[in-house]
Amino acid sequence: MQDLKHVFNAGGLLSQHIESYSPRQQQLEMATKIEQTLNDATVLVAEAGTGTGKTFAYLAPAILSGQKIFISTGTKNLQDQLFNKDLPILRKALAKPFRAALLKGRSNYLCHYRLAQAQVDPLQKHHYITLQKLSEWSGRTKTGDLSESNVLEDSSSLWSKVTSTIDNCLGQECPNYSECFISEARKKAQESDVVVINHHLLMSDMALKASGQGEVLPSADAYIIDEAHQLPEIATQFLGNRISSHQIQELCRDSIREMDQDAADMRGIRDHAEKTESAMRALRLSVGESDQRTPWMPLLEKLGVKEKLAGVMDCLHDLQEQLEIAAERGKGLEQCHSRCGEIINTLELFDNTQQDDNIILWADVRTTGLILHATPHEVSQYFQQWMDEKPTAWIFTSATLTVAGRFNNFKQQLGISEAETAIWLSPFDYEKQSLLYMPSIPVEPNNDAYLDHIIAISEDVIAHSKGRTFLLFTSYRALNIVAEALKDSEYPLMVQGSASKSSLLDEFRSHGNAVLLGTNSFWEGVDVRGEALSCVLIDKIPFASPGDPVLQARIDALRERGGNPFSSIQIPAAVIQLKQGIGRLIRDNTDYGVLVLCDPRFLSKPYGKVFLQSLPAMPITQNSDDIADFFNNRLEVA
Repeated sequence: MQDLKHVFNAGGLLSQHIESYSPRQQQLEMATKIEQTLNDATVLVAEAGTGTGKTFAYLAPAILSGQKIFISTGTKNLQDQLFNKDLPILRKALAKPFRAALLKGRSNYLCHYRLAQAQVDPLQKHHYITLQKLSEWSGRTKTGDLSESNVLEDSSSLWSKVTSTIDNCLGQECPNYSECFISEARKKAQESDVVVINHHLLMSDMALKASGQGEVLPSADAYIIDEAHQLPEIATQFLGNRISSHQIQELCRDSIREMDQDAADMRGIRDHAEKTESAMRALRLSVGESDQRTPWMPLLEKLGVKEKLAGVMDCLHDLQEQLEIAAERGKGLEQCHSRCGEIINTLELFDNTQQDDNIILWADVRTTGLILHATPHEVSQYFQQWMDEKPTAWIFTSATLTVAGRFNNFKQQLGISEAETAIWLSPFDYEKQSLLYMPSIPVEPNNDAYLDHIIAISEDVIAHSKGRTFLLFTSYRALNIVAEALKDSEYPLMVQGSASKSSLLDEFRSHGNAVLLGTNSFWEGVDVRGEALSCVLIDKIPFASPGDPVLQARIDALRERGGNPFSSIQIPAAVIQLKQGIGRLIRDNTDYGVLVLCDPRFLSKPYGKVFLQSLPAMPITQNSDDIADFFNNRLEVA
């Protein structure tokens, strides 16, 4: 194996292939620790501050190890960057041959069979031109990854019509199996040394294993989990059960289509499918009109809801009987029968008044439909069991894993009992590159006048920074009120929701003096380097809404056990979120900027110390004039 110093030091392999590469001691130390973890097949939990260069710190030893390694990232965008940008650079720099594959969930790949079905579906005739474009593209693409096509908008209803699910995939009995994009992607993953996946795919593998339905991923020698702070939440999503009105609608329409194709004489299938759709619409109406996430049991006790749910169940049982008779007519009908049974089994969880203490039942009520969730209280036991069954190297890394310098919360969430831990602080000089402004606000965030202060502070700091500011909010309500107040600003204003995230960021960068207002999705995974972003304002401590049904259930359960949910659940989650938001400000060695933390509780409450202990070492002021001095000093240096 090559000496990692020869890779990362000045004059080394990376500096020869990356124009602006600068050696960092933290990066070399991290790579060395990961090399050791891979060799020893142990567990490492590592926080690497912004600018450490953690991507190359784990990719280089992974490639040089010669092992089969899965690398999981938080988003598909990061997946694409790793596969299309970072791995090709290292392929050249390390001059070591290796095979790499990109593997996403099946909903990302065009399904030939489903596309053909959509093209003859009368309900999709208004999408004729788009479907024709997809058909033409399917003959040109090598991967079938729809993100490469630019034909479908992210919000297009066609996604579910032209991709498969585990429910409706025909597998080896599909007439298009020989040209299946998913099968080809999985085959490449099986044959590759480095496989880039995302957390959703990784967790779906764990969920399948936990339910005894096999696995999605082939075996590997090691797992490297980047953006690991997102994993507990994603694991929670996948380890639960869920059923949506959309799934039931899809079953009904697929049943009718398969009947038309293979059992045209069995008109009862159409009748029962249409009755099921109608019963589902009645259930959706019975739970109320407003969009909300709410505990299920109080909803079930509402007038008419239990009866409407029973109506859906009765219709599904009738449909199931018809599909059982028709199942021998074709693979599609056989599969619809199986899907119907699984939907009934899941719905029974929500029809049971004897609630399982290990499960949180809740509903996501939307204008467009209804999703019922059965979420586990904790995922730690499942995750630890899954890790135990894969006794290989596990590396968890992120810029935000610790709370006040400790990994306890992250490890506890995933049930990680034995692991080596390491922290590499950011190589950036926050003492010189940044300023922390904590304005004096005489009222707390629950006061009606609080947003008036946020507006005044925003106007003040925007004037000092001459635009070039992110305003990050914990709610859409606050965002919209402040956006309205700033609408006449002399600087270009970008507001989340007015365009896609990527186009807003492109516009923000191109203006160079813009102001962007965003909520959750702009707190992480956003990289704006240079002077275009010179100030980040955070309106208040990002405590999760206690109205969230899963969070509330966990709080209640911990309180019943005599625990302190505020210090054990709410504070750690808010610290991680805050650290993510702060991470937007300084992105390289030449960046500089002002961080504005508006919430007076940082200084007035005892728990404020936990947040401040988790921040980089920055000079602090409560005088806004110091912001002007900070920027003027930067101009003089420049």
